[in-house]
Amino acid sequence: MILRQKLQVMLILLLTFFAFASYSQGTTGWLQWLTAVLLITFLFVFDLMFTNEHNFIFDPDAENWRRKMEAARA
Repeated sequence: MILRQKLQVMLILLLTFFAFASYSQGTTGWLQWLTAVLLITFLFVFDLMFTNEHNFIFDPDAENWRRKMEAARA
């Protein structure tokens, strides 16, 4: 894991602690922390799945992309 991913895990753990610490009967403040935990967890999973140097190529020009794919087929 790279530094960014380690920081994301630490942030998830910290916010999870805040969510548990803010829970009390009859209040909904912990739901806000839980929402933040879920959002950051989703971003972390997305980061692990799709943002690899070898898998993710950002090329907004469709013509460049078409030429790359045609060259790969040949």
